[in-house]
Amino acid sequence: MRWLIRDVILHNPHLFVYSYSDKGIIPFKHQFQTLYHAMLIRPVRLMIADEIGLGKTIQALLIAKYLDLRGEIKKALIVVPKVLREQWREEVKRILEEAPEIIDRGIEIERKLRRPRKYFIISIDLAKRYTKEITSQDWDLVIVDEVHNATLGTQRYEFLKELTKNKNLNVIFLSATPHRGNNKDYLARLRLLDPTLPEEISPTNEKKLYMRTRGTLVLRRTKKVVNELEGEVFKKCHFGAIVVDVSDEERKFFEELNRALFELVKDQADYSPLTLLAVIIRKRASSSYEAALKTLTRIVESSHRGRKEKAKGIEEYVEKIFRMGYEELEIEEFEEIDDAIHKIIDEYRGFLDERQLEKLKRVLELGKKIGNKDSKLEVISDIIAYHIRKGEKVIIFTEFRDTLEYILGKLPGILRERHGILLESDDIAKLHGGMKSEEIEREIKKFHERSDLLVSTDVASEGLNLHVASVVINYEAPWSPIKLEQRVGRIWRLNQRKETNAYTVFLATETDLDVLNNLYKKIMNIKEAIGSGPIIGKPIFKGDFENLWREDVEERNEEVSEYELILASIKGQLKGYAGALVRTLRILKQKVENAVPVNPAGSIKRELSLILEDTPDIEVLKGIVEKNVPNPFRLVRALLRENSKIEGIQVLVKGYNGSMDVYYVLFYDEEGREVYRYPILVENGRYFIGFNILRRISEVLTKEYKIVKGVSKGTDYKVRTLIMDRVYFPIIGRYMDYEKLSIKRDRLFKRIKVEIKKVLEIKGVSEGEFEIIKRVPVEIVKVLGLDFTNVELPTEEYIKALERNFVPLNKILESERKAMEIVMELEKTRGYNVEDVSLREHYDIRAFKDGEEKYIEVKGHYPMLFLAELTEKEYKFALKNEDKYWIYIVSNIAREPVIVKIYKPFSQDRKVFIVKNGEDVEVKVDIEVNKKARHVLKLG
Repeated sequence: MRWLIRDVILHNPHLFVYSYSDKGIIPFKHQFQTLYHAMLIRPVRLMIADEIGLGKTIQALLIAKYLDLRGEIKKALIVVPKVLREQWREEVKRILEEAPEIIDRGIEIERKLRRPRKYFIISIDLAKRYTKEITSQDWDLVIVDEVHNATLGTQRYEFLKELTKNKNLNVIFLSATPHRGNNKDYLARLRLLDPTLPEEISPTNEKKLYMRTRGTLVLRRTKKVVNELEGEVFKKCHFGAIVVDVSDEERKFFEELNRALFELVKDQADYSPLTLLAVIIRKRASSSYEAALKTLTRIVESSHRGRKEKAKGIEEYVEKIFRMGYEELEIEEFEEIDDAIHKIIDEYRGFLDERQLEKLKRVLELGKKIGNKDSKLEVISDIIAYHIRKGEKVIIFTEFRDTLEYILGKLPGILRERHGILLESDDIAKLHGGMKSEEIEREIKKFHERSDLLVSTDVASEGLNLHVASVVINYEAPWSPIKLEQRVGRIWRLNQRKETNAYTVFLATETDLDVLNNLYKKIMNIKEAIGSGPIIGKPIFKGDFENLWREDVEERNEEVSEYELILASIKGQLKGYAGALVRTLRILKQKVENAVPVNPAGSIKRELSLILEDTPDIEVLKGIVEKNVPNPFRLVRALLRENSKIEGIQVLVKGYNGSMDVYYVLFYDEEGREVYRYPILVENGRYFIGFNILRRISEVLTKEYKIVKGVSKGTDYKVRTLIMDRVYFPIIGRYMDYEKLSIKRDRLFKRIKVEIKKVLEIKGVSEGEFEIIKRVPVEIVKVLGLDFTNVELPTEEYIKALERNFVPLNKILESERKAMEIVMELEKTRGYNVEDVSLREHYDIRAFKDGEEKYIEVKGHYPMLFLAELTEKEYKFALKNEDKYWIYIVSNIAREPVIVKIYKPFSQDRKVFIVKNGEDVEVKVDIEVNKKARHVLKLG
């Protein structure tokens, strides 16, 4: 059963995923779909484009494990953002059960790549600097996480283009945001997966391409799809908007800041250096006082004051930093958005005149007077205390590293004074883009094991699994709802066991209330809910994240960016922009949905219809694998690592009234290499797949049975029809349709052909027949057509007595005498001269004719028994004279004598013949040789 267990589980995505249950992996149908596609198609060229939180990492590693177990991976590369290296290391160790090689320094690359490891992990920004060294390796699989960060025209993109250009390489891309609103950029990423696509594609052909890539190059599933497939997997996620009163000093600061920023922009073009500086100041001030004061200080205390250079790159900065899309920061050379903003300030602060600088100085002085009072941070401490006391972990997200450091510095004191919570700065976990790998690993471990609070920037959080927390606080209100979705996605994901909460905090200032009333309240389904949640004495606007966005906002024709929203806020013109924001999000969403269509739940169910079944019964699994094993999953995975194959066996079962055939449906590529095999059991017209094969066979084999070699020819044509209708055409056929696109310059996926092969027969036999089969090789039974009426079976007592040499001497002598007579007569009829030499040689009969000579050892048994026992001298003689040596076993002497002839009995190239109607018929039977005090040779 070991080989069958392996093939059933290895090639059934449901069972394969289930076999990792003890690794904390919960089987989900959308994961089965991904693995199923990777099993059936070569090469694996796939973008897993699921929403945040649907387990893309696990899906990629399960594919890697499958390919590895099939012997298709010797060396694999995993390319990730730097912040995710440690997370991937742990996941590789957990799922692949191997320690990967982490490459985190350029000087290590060549040395580490020579190490005998299977999996290597490197950050994309390190890898892009060593393209030649990395692409010169013979990779079998490349996995790229957060592939959307490799945008067209960047070093990252050029590196991946070189890395993936071999179209036979297995490549898996992961991204929750594969399309960022730019079709050209998205098509470039598709071209990385399929190098046979042309550089230029017309809009008409784009639409055709997008539809053909759904379920082929690209798999995209949403939380809604997963819930339709599984029932309610994702628990409720609650959204809250909280308004915080401010002190007089805080209010004066924001009022003066608003006046100063308005003066900066009122006579300026929308994309002038001063307007850009004003937008940046406003954005930083909405985050924290610390960020605002650092920005103002950098501007007004500059030694470059009065120095003006030609303004350049303004619209490029706006596009990359303030766009209303996914993953706003796209500038490769910066670790955090703070660095990009500092560069802009340094480039444009010389455009400010003395009067403008004086106004900003006054704002800076007012900011310094605020002192230790921070109303926003105080209310946030109330939220944190409320949830920590409920045993929940909390994440504070901020856009800026400056704000992160500010929070870490002030929050512990506020928590201690207001709530008596003793939480030092070192007790709070932190993540930001400038951290080293070992620091990231330490902070994530701290958050998982002992810390209740994490403060993180967006850059640092991208791709991280942070569902150990159930609360997110947006320290500043994101201008783009997309950022809210991404932040919430860090905790609202598979394996989240609690209901989650996401808070966004607004100050009771004119600017923040303007944003709340004219944007958030208009585009979101949120209602005022006084007195619920943390006791902060202020209204909380609450909503359900699954139904957060409103669709009934009046549309405007124009689209809008974050830059334009902030500028409108400075000018006091934010009213009416809700429609533009909704329209922008709709257009962006529509672009994404058109280019990356979601795989519907119904389509996924149809694809998986052949493999979906009940979860295996653990007790049955234990019984099949081994009795009383503490961890059957570990034992199953050990079986998966074996590489045994079976050509075909037959199992004869005593008293079973029926027959079973196990067929392998074999998938071969055009080069004749096996891609996939799928077992199907047919029993009396019923079909079983997956674990039900193992369950049904194990039920039948509770009876006594005997295993023999060889299966009968023939096939079940319904098996082929089943596979073609429910696997080949729905899945492989879709890939073949993709290849028919007229724009493609060549094929990417290999053609697949299907072959049906019977590998196992289980047949029931009567008790009488089974008693013969149990003692007589089946091959002999078949040749002679034996049945219970013409066979004298040995009793158990006879066999035991024979083995102990307790059979009465007269019976031995009588059977040997009759056997000698039968053999000598047989040889005479064939023209041999025969001589009885039993009294003087170490064998019984010398037969010779025409220069040919045979030395024959004769053994005789009254019952049907194929057993020959030799003394040590007889054994040595047989070895010395093997080219002439034969053993003749004459059995069933009491009924109809059966003669079996064995030539070279102790050699690997021995031959066995059965005498039928005076002729020799060669049979393939196993021979067991046991050495006791004598040499006992037994046909089995």
